[in-house]
Amino acid sequence: MSDQLHRVATVDKRPVFEKVLCYGVQQAMMDASHCQAIISDGAKGSVQVANHFGSSHLHTDLDNARKRIVYLVSLYLEYHFGHDLTQAAQSLRDNSFLSHSRGGNDLLKQLHAMPESTVFGDIKGQALKEFQDERTLKKPLSLAAYRKEHQRRQDNMAIMAAARWFAQELAIPVSALDFIAADTVIRTTLLMRLVHEEECPTRHIFAQWVDKLRTKVLASGKFSIPKTILDDVPLEHRAIADDIKHEIEKHDAPLLLNTTMALDAVLNIFESCYFFRESGLEDVDQFDGFVSKEWHQLTKGKEDPYSRLTLFMCLAAGVRPKTTLTESEAQAMVRRVHQHGFDEAVVSQLIKTSAPFEIKQDLLSMWEDEFFPEAQEYLLDDHDTECTHAMRFLRENCNIVKKSPVKKKAIRQGS
Repeated sequence: MSDQLHRVATVDKRPVFEKVLCYGVQQAMMDASHCQAIISDGAKGSVQVANHFGSSHLHTDLDNARKRIVYLVSLYLEYHFGHDLTQAAQSLRDNSFLSHSRGGNDLLKQLHAMPESTVFGDIKGQALKEFQDERTLKKPLSLAAYRKEHQRRQDNMAIMAAARWFAQELAIPVSALDFIAADTVIRTTLLMRLVHEEECPTRHIFAQWVDKLRTKVLASGKFSIPKTILDDVPLEHRAIADDIKHEIEKHDAPLLLNTTMALDAVLNIFESCYFFRESGLEDVDQFDGFVSKEWHQLTKGKEDPYSRLTLFMCLAAGVRPKTTLTESEAQAMVRRVHQHGFDEAVVSQLIKTSAPFEIKQDLLSMWEDEFFPEAQEYLLDDHDTECTHAMRFLRENCNIVKKSPVKKKAIRQGS
């Protein structure tokens, strides 16, 4: 059998600092005086680090401080010299041990200073001291992990820089972007360009954009954003904008083409992906009215439970939808239900497609699980031949009024 099958790999798990020090001594690059200087610096630094994170009077804190310093020096050496032990040993020989420790700490500081997310004004998840404490002892970063996290945060910086550039087109000051995700600003600007608008939208205006775009997309059966839309974008922001353009085409287009999804449901999903400028209550009312046109036409602005249930009963019974019924109209509806039954689905469909998004699920639950089963029990009761129980049920839950008598015109007496 070949000897190659019996080779055993050797794994060296020593800290990089230890590898470099041993290599430097073995290669006669470092003598006893260099080693003694490292020991002296290490002792001095351990006391400083122990006091920073705890107390230099506790053995545990001092031992942890030693581990922290070794980690920082190792991070610095590996970051700058990689696997080149010769150059790393030369650096350790020619520069103080503490300068290497400070260099490793500077790398952590630089990482901490970079944005953790692409949200403007986002509060740091950890204070610097807490971050240093964790990353030098509890969860130290390998060089590969450090570089990966550094790249991720660098990408965050790039996206935020691109968003600042696009924010100028929206005429939005950076101060107004606090707690706003950078990519939402870019997405909104790209959509604004696509629909040939020139002003950052409110929620109501954005709804109009989407409705207009949806009509156009459904007519053509396809959705794409022309490449020319990015022609004026600076090169340093072009790749980011192009990626977001592809995200819109990939994730937003299917929603626009989905005819079974109500406009308000589409907008509810889009709301977390796009940016809207601040607007008052009037805009909120306009938005609600725009995305729920059919709902408001049916309810006539009446949103109390009795009006809604009256409307639902009319639809389910197959009579003209109203929010108030007279006694005679209610009795006629009951007789119709006795003869033809209910159409429960028409109400559920109306709620799903037209009711305001924020109350949609509550209305569905109320209709399907609570009110309609009880309505069936009373209005389809064959023993209630005089409709007594059915009418009492309707009076308790719907708007049933006695028809006002016709007022006679006053006869003007002659003089």
